[in-house]
Amino acid sequence: MSDLQRSRPNHSQSALRCLLLVLLAAGFGFGCAGGEPAADSAAEPATETTPVAEAISYDAAILDVPGRTDDDHYRDGGIKPLDLYAFIGVEPGMAVGDLSTSRMYNAHILGQIVGSEGKVYAILALGDTLREGAMESAQDTYDSRNVEGSMANVEIIGRLEDIPENSLDVLITVRNYHDFGEREERIANTARMLRVLKPGGILGAIDAHTDKTDERDESVHRLNEDLAREEIIEGGFEFVEASDLLYNAEDTFDFDGREGARTPDDPSDDAPIHRYFIQRWTLKFQKPLQ
Repeated sequence: MSDLQRSRPNHSQSALRCLLLVLLAAGFGFGCAGGEPAADSAAEPATETTPVAEAISYDAAILDVPGRTDDDHYRDGGIKPLDLYAFIGVEPGMAVGDLSTSRMYNAHILGQIVGSEGKVYAILALGDTLREGAMESAQDTYDSRNVEGSMANVEIIGRLEDIPENSLDVLITVRNYHDFGEREERIANTARMLRVLKPGGILGAIDAHTDKTDERDESVHRLNEDLAREEIIEGGFEFVEASDLLYNAEDTFDFDGREGARTPDDPSDDAPIHRYFIQRWTLKFQKPLQ
C-alpha cells in the first residue's frame, strides 16, 4: 500500500463519526430542552409559610382607669394581668366570665380589655349556691369601683347556672379551682364550666402550686399543677398550653400567703412572700368544638 493510500482519509468512517456526534449533541440538547432539567439550573421548590398569629397586647393605661385601688396596683406586680390575659386570649368584643370574682380585681381590668362591645360577668359563687348577703356585698364593691363608669360593661351574676349555655368566649378562674373540693368534686364541676362556654371557648385556670403530687394541700390552699391539668382534661376540656408566667423560685410551697405576709405597709417576715407573688400555675384549655 502506498503512502498516499495510507494517508487518505476514510470518508465513510469520518461521516459515521460525525453522525454519532450530531446525534449525541442533539440528544443532549433535547434532554436540556424537554427532559429533566439540569441540576444547577433547577428552580427552587416553592415553600409554604404558615402565617404567624399576631400577639395580643393591650394599652398599659387600662391599669390606671378610675376606681382601681392602691392594693390593685400592688397586686399587678404579682399577677401581671396584661400578660396573663394576653396568654389566655382575651380580646375586645368578647364575653368573659370571672368565676368567684371576690373583690372584682380581674373583672375591672377585663372590662377595659373587652371594651364597650364586650361583656364581663362577675360571677360571685364558685359552687351552685350563693351565700346570703353575697349580692349586696358585691354591689357595694361594684359601686366603689365604678368610678366614671369604668365598670359599665361588667354585670354581677350569682352563679354559673345563671349564665345561658354556650354564651362565653372565655371563663377565668383565679386561685379558686382547689376550692371546688376533693378530686371527684373538682372533676364534676368542670361540666358546669363547659356548659357556659361556647364551642371552642377558652378556660383560663390559675391557682397556687404545691409540690405535693397526689392531692390538694388544703392547709395552704394549693394544688399541684399536673394534677389540675389531668383533672380538667378528664372533665372534658382539651388542653391548649401552659405558662410559667407566674412561677416564683422564692416560693417554698409550705405556707398559705394569705395571712401575715409582708406587704408594702407591713413588711413582716411571718411569710416569705406575699400571696400576690406566690408561685401559681397558669393553664389554658378549650371546650371541644363538638
